[in-house]
Amino acid sequence: MKKKLPIFMMFGLIISLLGSGISYINLRKTAFANESFPKGVKAQEETAQARIKRFKKGDKFVIALIPERNVFEQRRRYKHITAYLSQKLNLDVRAEILSSYGEICDAFLEGKADAGFFGSFSYVLTRAKAGIEPIARPVWPNGSSTYSGYIFVRKDSGIKTVEDMKGMSLVLVHKATTAGYIFQLAYFKKFGINNIEKYFSKIYFAGSHDTSAWAVYTGEADVGGGKNHIFNALSRENPDFKEQMLILATSPEVPSNGLAVSKYLDPVFTNRLEDLLLNLDKTGEGRLVLERFGAVKFIETEDEDYSSLHQMIEGLGIDLDTYPYKD
Repeated sequence: MKKKLPIFMMFGLIISLLGSGISYINLRKTAFANESFPKGVKAQEETAQARIKRFKKGDKFVIALIPERNVFEQRRRYKHITAYLSQKLNLDVRAEILSSYGEICDAFLEGKADAGFFGSFSYVLTRAKAGIEPIARPVWPNGSSTYSGYIFVRKDSGIKTVEDMKGMSLVLVHKATTAGYIFQLAYFKKFGINNIEKYFSKIYFAGSHDTSAWAVYTGEADVGGGKNHIFNALSRENPDFKEQMLILATSPEVPSNGLAVSKYLDPVFTNRLEDLLLNLDKTGEGRLVLERFGAVKFIETEDEDYSSLHQMIEGLGIDLDTYPYKD
């Protein structure tokens, strides 16, 4: 039985959003969105030339962000990237945080986003529906440009195996995430569990990876799933969290925070954007931006880099064209 997020988590999220001053994408229909959107990526590519989007000085360029963690932290990190790109591109580059993972797909389908930093599954889903193109992703200080999903519990829960989880409560992140949903589905399927709603007593969707981890830590859920980078950061920042939490399973690695762009962008502009990101580490100014962002460089990214996720999706029999990604 699926449940809404417990009141304490919902309240905390609402307070964060109201106090943040962060800009959010409004997905109200526009003239662009009201057009009959072609079905299938091939059809989209055939009409792309007629819809090429070009920019003039001062135009707004929207980079959509998924709500993977605390909105204050996301705002602090991404403002350095957008300020740098605004200066170099002579545009008003804005990072706009979406209220859920599923909305990033709609943002591209409705013409409300020009680019986006994606989780791996939200990227694969949006590419299937809107024909986006990956161009780059960050390399973190530890040398990693990928992430994994975790399944975790409290050490004092007595839960050690999948069998121990039967009848317990489960907190995940969102249906459009790899680390907070798809991996867990694939993992449980290996143990013959094809319907998690029947196996667990309650299933919560936290909306972000840090909220999922905190829900298990505070005892609001017995078992949780989320991104390793977020979980590991909480462990570093909170000694008691590290002491009390136990990781039971880890997924294969997938690309982390890949930047993908709309197929409707002028290819010359796309190349310029990619070049700026890939060469950030070549100048003092760029290295300072990277340091404030929390990365050491950007590397080129292609669809083939998501092969391990494609295999997971295939193993689960997921049809991306009909996948229920909306809240």
